[in-house]
Amino acid sequence: MPLFIAGAFKDRGQAQRVFTALKAAGVPETEVSLVVREVAEEDVTIRPAMLDAGDPSSAYAGQSAWDRLGWQGGARPPYRNTVAPQIQMAFLAAGPVAVAIGGAQIGAAAGGIVGAMANFGFTLETARKWYEGIQGGQAWMMVRTTPKEASRAREVFDRYQPADPAESLRHW
Repeated sequence: MPLFIAGAFKDRGQAQRVFTALKAAGVPETEVSLVVREVAEEDVTIRPAMLDAGDPSSAYAGQSAWDRLGWQGGARPPYRNTVAPQIQMAFLAAGPVAVAIGGAQIGAAAGGIVGAMANFGFTLETARKWYEGIQGGQAWMMVRTTPKEASRAREVFDRYQPADPAESLRHW
């Protein structure tokens, strides 16, 4: 039965160090989830300037930015590159949690992130704290492991001291 260990780390840089330490400890990278705020994609006010730059590749800058936000492309009219969708905050999700949220269709739905965290066996209160931390710039990480192999992830998490560390209450 899987066991999930999670916590919020200070920022992306610390999350990268934790990820590297988890891999060095033998935790498969496919078992690590990450959710971070994607601040770079939120400022849509500069899109028109990018698109009007006169550079033949500038039109792709706007389109690829929206693609990274999960706004589906296929034969979209040109105005969709300059008119922002209703995005309040963008997130990047990777690992098993991304599948639980809906893959590239994550959008900006807080309920999707909080709900996915709760579905992995964490309390709703803890999931909400983590979400607030993500909004503030923290990086949330989760490791899917087994009770027998959990000590590797616990040791790494203990070393890096995440905010609100938790283990799943129910095991799937």
